[in-house]
Amino acid sequence: MTDQEIMQAFLDAQRHLRNRSPHTIEAYRHDLLQLQQYFSTLHLHLLDATAEDGRMYLRYLTKDKRYLKSTINRKVSAARSLYSHLLKQGLIKTHPFALAAVHRSENHLPTVLSVQEVVALFSLPVTDFASSRDQALFHLLYDTGCRISEILAVHTSEMEWDERRLRVMGKGRKERYVFFTEHTKSILKTYLTWKQQRFDTPFLLCSNRGKQLPMSSVGSMFARYRRRLGWQKPFTPHVLRHTYATHLLDNGADIRLVQELLGHASISTTQIYTHVTQERLARVYAACHPHGRKQHE
Repeated sequence: MTDQEIMQAFLDAQRHLRNRSPHTIEAYRHDLLQLQQYFSTLHLHLLDATAEDGRMYLRYLTKDKRYLKSTINRKVSAARSLYSHLLKQGLIKTHPFALAAVHRSENHLPTVLSVQEVVALFSLPVTDFASSRDQALFHLLYDTGCRISEILAVHTSEMEWDERRLRVMGKGRKERYVFFTEHTKSILKTYLTWKQQRFDTPFLLCSNRGKQLPMSSVGSMFARYRRRLGWQKPFTPHVLRHTYATHLLDNGADIRLVQELLGHASISTTQIYTHVTQERLARVYAACHPHGRKQHE
């Protein structure tokens, strides 16, 4: 088998047997192509790699490319998954990445918008199709806490307007319902009026050319609004997801409910937001309590 055939067979297995999402499959493809290209510079095929080759690749990612720890962890995880698959298939006898040391990720708290920042974002004027579409996306992400890939895949026919809810396909092909407010429903209806005058496309959110809104356009959109609002903090679709979860917990929502709404398989993933709320409470205490203020003066 060629290296390309090996990688494609692995990706097919991940797609059909493990029910990996298209986003995960594409990330695997990108990371494994880099691995294969690195080994090819050593005149090495994927099936011939040894533990020493695995260590060399890890040094390459760390010393030569100087990737962030999170990026290195993702790339090593992809390599481990590939070689675990090859081991089970009996195509190799030793796992080149079995003992590869993974960098311990620092426990950074997620970036969250304040209520005032959300209000500022939603207060921007809607003057044309593009600005109407952008506000529809912002409102949907904040109301539902969806991943951007989940929202971009939604068809207009899938919107349940009377119940103000939407069924989305999450990680692992797991479906769940998410909900939106009456105000967001109004924003969406206004946007759909603009859209239907211009395009006939099944996707709820579309580009300025009537195609499914691509991820690259979303990145540019969020960067543009960040500059427009003068924010120094990051502003991405995932920041709105973080904000959704944090604001729910700030207002007394049960963590198990938040876990279900976010589509988290494990409660431990959701618990990061309890740390965010605790940190916010500590800041409020330090700013407002007389003893807290004294310590900072």
